[in-house]
Amino acid sequence: MKKARILGFVLVLLMCAVAGVYYYVSHFSESSKIHISTNPWVGFTPFIYAQEKGWLEKTPFRFMWLVDLTDNARLYERGFTQGFTATQYELLHFKHSNTIKPIFLIDRSFGADAIVSNLSIGEIRSANENVDVYLEQGSLDDDFFQAFISEYSLDERKFHKIDASQKSIATLSASKTPLIIISYEPYLSELLKKGFHLIASTRTMETFFVVDALFVDEQIVLGREEDFVHLRELFALAVEHLRSNPREYYETVKGYLEGQSYEEFLFSTTQIKWMYGKSPKAVTDHLNTQKVKTDRLLP
Repeated sequence: MKKARILGFVLVLLMCAVAGVYYYVSHFSESSKIHISTNPWVGFTPFIYAQEKGWLEKTPFRFMWLVDLTDNARLYERGFTQGFTATQYELLHFKHSNTIKPIFLIDRSFGADAIVSNLSIGEIRSANENVDVYLEQGSLDDDFFQAFISEYSLDERKFHKIDASQKSIATLSASKTPLIIISYEPYLSELLKKGFHLIASTRTMETFFVVDALFVDEQIVLGREEDFVHLRELFALAVEHLRSNPREYYETVKGYLEGQSYEEFLFSTTQIKWMYGKSPKAVTDHLNTQKVKTDRLLP
């Protein structure tokens, strides 16, 4: 009986030790990961491709896929992520952004961010009633709309802003009620199919310059520069797959594309300019004027 008690005690100790080791290993393994939030913007799809191909499994990077642009800030500020993909405007809306810097540039929007409406610019200017504007407030949409108003000399008092996610925005119909919508691919394709028409975009605007990048807490980069260089290499490899076999690439990422057809996706890739290689000086100069520090960009 005494031996049985001793054996039972030993087994309990052994089980506790195994559980402790398992917790330590799993906790240490998870804490060593670099969590990045992102969304299915066309320029970020190489990360989707790399993930779906299993290329990220042996790297420290884990991606969290979102819809709302403002969720990047919420997750980062609560410590759930160490980085995010976004435009410089999302960063400018962060409350605490001193240590957040771009590690590599991804693309420049060249038409894939757009303003659509069921009215023409002339009809908007002469409208006697208020025009509802659907956008994601607290994001680049605010900056985009302000640049639009300024560039087209429109009366800001005429517009009624409505904060909405891209998921809900994509359900809007081109009714007779005056509407303006700020959207981006892949959601933009659905709005155009519904009858909304383009009135401005990052291709047509002269005063609105949008750069997408991978932003991280610069403390995370210290000692892990090679990891980020490897991530950029995987990103570049994914873009090469896009160029060499676009159909296979589309089939790999289409589950994230909110119903975009192959043709719509291919068209959206023509509305960005890739910049994941060496960062153009004109672009970094522009970012610096916006007080986005570029000293952590990979060479």
